Amino acid sequence: MTTSTPVKLGYLRKLLESRPHKDVLRTYLHQNEDALLKNAILVTLHRKWSARPPYGLSEIGITTYDRQRVNCGFPCPPGAHAEDLLEHVWCLHLRIRSNAHLPLDDASPDAFHFGTSVFVTYDEALDLLHHIWHQPMNDDRPDKGYRPIIYLSHGDNDALGKVRNIDCDFVPGQKDTTIATLNAQDIAVHTKITSKSDAAIEYLLPIFKIIPFHAGNAGNAAIYTTVIAFLSALRNEVYQSDDNPKARPGQKGPSSAKSAMTVVQGLMARPTPPPPFGVLIYCCKCSSYLHFAAVCPNTDFVCTKCLGSKTDWRVQNAQTHMEGLCVFK
Repeated sequence: MTTSTPVKLGYLRKLLESRPHKDVLRTYLHQNEDALLKNAILVTLHRKWSARPPYGLSEIGITTYDRQRVNCGFPCPPGAHAEDLLEHVWCLHLRIRSNAHLPLDDASPDAFHFGTSVFVTYDEALDLLHHIWHQPMNDDRPDKGYRPIIYLSHGDNDALGKVRNIDCDFVPGQKDTTIATLNAQDIAVHTKITSKSDAAIEYLLPIFKIIPFHAGNAGNAAIYTTVIAFLSALRNEVYQSDDNPKARPGQKGPSSAKSAMTVVQGLMARPTPPPPFGVLIYCCKCSSYLHFAAVCPNTDFVCTKCLGSKTDWRVQNAQTHMEGLCVFK
């Protein structure tokens, strides 16, 4: 059994930091020599803040990929459109209860297509992130240390986290178990999927013949980011053939048997039980756990502070919550 220590994690971090992001991901998925790297977990994190002051953290999308759960940790063909790998990605969508009433596009639980949305407190969200970043190498042997984490994000979402971490003090790239910080946009550029260094999720997915649904939802954004990174880094294994020597994305080569949308729809349809924390139902208008705001019977509830505000959007948002839930003190 491999032992993980701060020294070993530091050495691995130093080894990977000079490598292109695409090479780090490919090495993680393919190599079979470095036992500690084989035990790493790939974590995609996508956070979303309200579009207007106080810029509160409203959503967190998380995916994790554990190589040890795929083919007993040994390298294997990715399958059509990397389906044989992506089907092992675990997805989660967190809604922060205290900011659930703030205006936000695609945040509804109905807009998350890859699992179950849960409403959580800040403390619950932070506790989950801490546990994801500190998973023991061996549950029965805590002296074996923690598993390495490869952190994946899309574009400036990570940078926003560093600017707006006052309400969620968690900076993934600075955690002691993080051995690499990857950017899906960077991977797409260096594998020549696109030349746009700031390509949005909605721009990149159609290149792979995938139609995104509610990409503004943080949970969907996290899995879409993972899909983009995998299909970009593995484009030769997924698409290349004698008829497609340049590995152009599409229903070609090893992926000729099915469409990319069929694979994505399969990911949406698989059973995803809710996590054992948070609540599935929450009304951001009256704080009830019995119904959602859209069917709240308390039609007379209104935030008088927002109703009396000189800011138009606050006045328009006054009926989404009672005064006791207002984030403006």
